[in-house]
Amino acid sequence: MAETIEIQAIVGARRVTREQVRAWESRRANAVLNKMTARLGPRALAELLPDRPIETLSAAPLETRRKALTDLKTRLGHAGIYAMLKRELAFSERTARTAVAVSRGRTQHSVTRLSAPGRSAERFAAWFTNLVVVDDEPPMVDSCPDHYLQRGLPDGRHEVVETTGGSPMPSRFVIDYTRTEALTIPVDPRYPIQIAGQALLDDGLTIGGVRHQFRDNEGTLEALLTVQFPAALPARLIREHRWHLAVEFSNWLLASV
Repeated sequence: MAETIEIQAIVGARRVTREQVRAWESRRANAVLNKMTARLGPRALAELLPDRPIETLSAAPLETRRKALTDLKTRLGHAGIYAMLKRELAFSERTARTAVAVSRGRTQHSVTRLSAPGRSAERFAAWFTNLVVVDDEPPMVDSCPDHYLQRGLPDGRHEVVETTGGSPMPSRFVIDYTRTEALTIPVDPRYPIQIAGQALLDDGLTIGGVRHQFRDNEGTLEALLTVQFPAALPARLIREHRWHLAVEFSNWLLASV
């Protein structure tokens, strides 16, 4: 996607450059390429990406690697993603359940702020919501190397398989945007547009949630992006997820034309 606007980012409390956000994405793109190469093997990769030798991709421009990863995940399909990651997803689910139990209702938040001139808060929120409603998966996966599967389910919920922040392995959960009662992320009345919901396991256990808040300020969209985690999770995971938020929402803002 073309860098058509100058997105500004504050990761935690620190203002960072667009180059730093892209550098984080670049490192994660290579990490995911290496992971998928090791898991799938050369024959499978040759079938899935016949026109792009995998050994050349790590040095390719970020946009080329981004597209290759999206193509690879799309061609592998949901069943292939589940199979490739089945052990890690099972371990991550057990870890999430333990973290919720140990935290006893306490939470911590990962916060990133973005500003995007020329974008509308209302239009962007509608565009993003529509990705889930119509199950337009490629833009959802394309926005961050750590997204393996992102789809809208028939019941309106949002299924996610991703590596969250500084976690060593991917996890799977669904976001229910009709439920917010377990969120501890405060509503900021200065941001009238909200995308909020609870992150659930299949049996309904709430393991976290999101409250992404948006406003317009003199022709610039301002976003207050927040993800809720159980308090028992390592602080590094929370810190790194700020960069994940900066990457995915910057790319979504660029794509939402």
